[in-house]
Amino acid sequence: MAATRTDQQISPASWQSLHQFAKFVFSTAMSALLNYLPFSKKEERRPLPDTVESDDIIPVHLFDDTAAARGIVLVWTLQFEDVLNPHKLSDALSKLFEMEGWRRLGGRFRQRPDGGLEIHVPREFTNDRPAVYFTKEEFETPMSEHPLASRLPKPTGSISTYTGPKEFCALGLRPETPRNMDDFVHSDIPQFCLHVQTFTDGTLVNLTFSHVTTDLMGLSAIFEAWSQVLAGKPEAVIPMPGYRKDVFDDMLKSPRKEPHVLADKILDGWRFKVWGLRSLYESWRSGNIRSRTLCIPKDTIRRMMQQARSHLEEEAVNDKPFISEGDIFAALSCLMLAKYQGRGKNRELATIMAVDPRSRARSVFLPDKAYVQNSPTNAFVFCRANEILDLPLGKLALQVREAIQAQTTEEQLKASTALSVESMKTNSMPVVFGSTNMAAQFMSNWTKGDLAEKLDFSPAIEQEVRLESRRGKRGHPVYYQASDPGHNTVSAISSVFVVVGKDYEGNTWFSNSLPQDMWTDLMDYLEQLSHAGRAPKL
Repeated sequence: MAATRTDQQISPASWQSLHQFAKFVFSTAMSALLNYLPFSKKEERRPLPDTVESDDIIPVHLFDDTAAARGIVLVWTLQFEDVLNPHKLSDALSKLFEMEGWRRLGGRFRQRPDGGLEIHVPREFTNDRPAVYFTKEEFETPMSEHPLASRLPKPTGSISTYTGPKEFCALGLRPETPRNMDDFVHSDIPQFCLHVQTFTDGTLVNLTFSHVTTDLMGLSAIFEAWSQVLAGKPEAVIPMPGYRKDVFDDMLKSPRKEPHVLADKILDGWRFKVWGLRSLYESWRSGNIRSRTLCIPKDTIRRMMQQARSHLEEEAVNDKPFISEGDIFAALSCLMLAKYQGRGKNRELATIMAVDPRSRARSVFLPDKAYVQNSPTNAFVFCRANEILDLPLGKLALQVREAIQAQTTEEQLKASTALSVESMKTNSMPVVFGSTNMAAQFMSNWTKGDLAEKLDFSPAIEQEVRLESRRGKRGHPVYYQASDPGHNTVSAISSVFVVVGKDYEGNTWFSNSLPQDMWTDLMDYLEQLSHAGRAPKL
C-alpha cells in the first residue's frame, strides 16, 4: 500500500489556521505559566493579607472550588422603580450574614499553600471588617440622564435584542471591588460587595460575588432571607447548613443502586483533553461570539407553546405527553446548534443543562433549609443535526423532557455526583459526557429561582413610582441581569443560552452568548414565529 502524506490532505489555509491556533495556545499557556513564576514579574507580587488568629477557618466545598467557578465573578444589577434606602438594604444583608450558619457568607477567601481555597470568617464583624462591602451613589437626576443606566433594556412590545449585560458591569463596580479571584484572596474584602445607586425615579442594586460562593438557587435563598430580615422578620429565615460541612457528602453516603444512564459516554483522561482542545480551537476560529440580551413578548411565547404542543396532539391517541416551557426553550437551543453546524452533518451535538438537585434529591436536601453552594449536576441532551432539523419543535421538546427525566431521579443524581467527585481529581470540574468530536453548548434556566418574587425590598422604599407608571410589583425588581466583567477568554463552549425569566408584563428575557450566525438564525426563527399562523423554517 502506498504511503499517504497527511499534509497533502489539508489545504494551505487550514495549515495557516492551525499554525495560528498553536501560537495562541502556546502564548496563553506561557502567560499562565509566567504568572506563577515570581522571577519573571517586573513588579512585585501583591502581598497577601495577614491572617487574623481569631478568625474561624472553614473549607471551600469540593464543587465550589472548580476551575470554572474560580474563573467567574458575577456582577448582578437589579433595577427598581421605587427609590430605596441604601442603608436599610446594607444593614439587612449584613444582619443576615451575622446569623448562625449564614456567617459563612461574610467570610473572606484565602488561598492555602497547596493552591486550594478556604474561608476566614471574622469572630465579630466590625466597621473595619464588615460582613458586606457596602458603597452607594446618589444622583439628583433620573436614570434616563445617566450615560449607562439609561441604556438598560426595556421591553418594546416586539422581539428585541440589546447590548449584553457585560457592558453594564461598570454600574456595580467600585475601584476596590474584586474583578477576579486573585483580587479576593489578595484583599480582606468579604465575599459580597453591595453598591446601591439611587436616582430620582428609581434604584439600581448591584451585587458582586464570586461563583465560588454559590449557584443561582443558592442566590435565590439569599434573596429571600435578605428580604425577610429587611421586613423585620429574622425569625422567618430558614437555617443554612453547610457552614463547615459539605452537604453533597450526603449524596455519596448510601451505596449506589444503579449506574448512571450515560456511564458509557464519560469523557475522561485523554478523551476529555482531545474534546477540550478541539472545542477550544473551534471557538477560537469562529471569533465572532456575541453576548446579547433578548426579550420575547408573551404573545410570541404563547404562539411557540401552542405550536409545539400541537405537534404532540397530532399523534396522541389518548393523553398527550406534557412538555414545559423550559423543554421548548431547550429544544429551540438544540435546533439553533444543529442549524449552526449545518444540515446533513452527522456530528454529535450536546446541550448541557444545569440541573438543581435540591428539589429532586429529597432524602438529602430538606425543603426547610437554605443550601447556598454550587451543584455539580447537569442533564445532557444529545442529538444530531441531520436528525432534528426537520423534526417539529414539540417532538424535539419531548425528547428533551425524556432525557431530563431519565437523568434527574435521585439515584441518577447521586450517580452523577459520584462521577463528578472522580472527575474533580483529574479535570477540576464535574463529569462531562459525550464524544471527542461532539459540539457542545450550555443552557441554564433561571426561572425556577423566581428571583423577582423572592426579592421584596418594599420595606426600604422612600419614594414610590406613580401608580400609572408602574410596570412591576411594588418593591420588586422590574429587570435584572448578571455578567462577569473579566470573562473574555476563548471558551471551550462558545454557545450559551440563559433563560433569565419573566417580567411582570409577561415578557421572557434571555441572556445569550452565541456566534453571530447562530444569532441570525435565532432571530429569523423568532420573527417567523411572531407572525400568526406561520410555521418557522430552518
